[in-house]
Amino acid sequence: MGEPKDPRCRVPAAVRVTRIAVALNHLAPMSCFLAERLGAFEREALQKLATADLGHRVVRIDHLGAYSCRANTGKRHALSQHAYGLAIDISAFRLSNGEIVSVERDWSRPGPRGAFLHHLARAACGYFSVVLTPDSNADHLNHFHFDLGPDRLCSV
Repeated sequence: MGEPKDPRCRVPAAVRVTRIAVALNHLAPMSCFLAERLGAFEREALQKLATADLGHRVVRIDHLGAYSCRANTGKRHALSQHAYGLAIDISAFRLSNGEIVSVERDWSRPGPRGAFLHHLARAACGYFSVVLTPDSNADHLNHFHFDLGPDRLCSV
């Protein structure tokens, strides 16, 4: 993961993930703990909701990043959970029929894609400490933020 800009950036049990049960659009350095939780979320919630709401399984998760040595956007004096490899920003889901469900495009639209994303965000609150959506603030208009930090917030 390279030398961090801030010596406080540390990822315990770091792994480089290219897939859980499904592929990720690109490599995601993260903690082993986040990789395990993301895998459980994919198996236990994501696939069930995709099949129920959209009639297809998810074959790829598109993300904007996991590990990043940076400040918390809401608390500039504190590091983001991304700095510990405990957060991931998910932007879209590719379905088995080739369609893409985009957080930015589909979150606010009526219909099955929007319903799927809302169901998924609610389910994520049972797996992650913090779940932020496009309804949370302008910083999250195009993605879901899931993290395993000490704070608890389900902004759905």
